[in-house]
Amino acid sequence: MKILLVDDHAILRAGLRRILMEDLGAEVGEAADGDEAMLELRRTAWDVVLLDISLPGRSGLDLLPDIRCAYPTVRVIVLSSFGDHQFAVRALRDGAVAFLTKERAARELLDAIRTVMGGRRFITGDLADRLASLIACDGPKAPHETLSSREFEVFRLIATAKSPTEISVLLHISTKTVGTYRARILEKMGMDSNAELMQYAIRHALVN
Repeated sequence: MKILLVDDHAILRAGLRRILMEDLGAEVGEAADGDEAMLELRRTAWDVVLLDISLPGRSGLDLLPDIRCAYPTVRVIVLSSFGDHQFAVRALRDGAVAFLTKERAARELLDAIRTVMGGRRFITGDLADRLASLIACDGPKAPHETLSSREFEVFRLIATAKSPTEISVLLHISTKTVGTYRARILEKMGMDSNAELMQYAIRHALVN
């Protein structure tokens, strides 16, 4: 089994690498960002990609559709520091076969890999409920569902009162880019201020 770890935190990669090699006997590769990941995918036929959402440059959610399009047989498991179901739904909708939070990855990762290698998705019960609700909804999209994956990340951080500087550090982008995303978000959602975004996020239970 060949597994590619895509995460910018070397310590996390080292920990996961040890688990995968010792417990699964897997051949493990590493990439710290989207460019390195795509290079590794071109070089080697990987069975599974463990893809972090928060990467320098392009986020994992932005990268996911490209991986699925160019390498349709690769099974992508998305890892996230965020436990929000909105990220999980977006990842699964865009072709991921599993979504795990990093705090639960140590307990669930091996089961998830075995499940997806068997040709099935690994979906927890609470996620299954959310997906069922999404599929059952035939009405027009809610404003936040029109946002791109990266815009949605920025939107949630704005809604939790993070400053442009804090957002730039968390997402590895410039404050100018944060401002550009904010302008797009306000335009797409038909709003004028951060306060409106915060109120909307609270009303739709998009933030904790």
